[in-house]
Amino acid sequence: MIRHIVLWILVIGLVISFLPQSLEACPACKDLNEPIARGFNWSVLFMMSMPFTVFGIIGGSVFYLYRRTNRNLKT
Repeated sequence: MIRHIVLWILVIGLVISFLPQSLEACPACKDLNEPIARGFNWSVLFMMSMPFTVFGIIGGSVFYLYRRTNRNLKT
């Protein structure tokens, strides 16, 4: 069972690794020297990183408060 899952993961990984060579992600991003294309790329980067940043801050705050509460209970 596990071998089948690992085999499928490897097959899908190989297919995905070969697809980007033949596909273009965005037809407007071919010339990256234009200011509009650079701005578009930065906006996509910020939109992709924002959920990780927000959940990281929330998770870090919860972890910090949990550790601080346990430290106060032990003393």
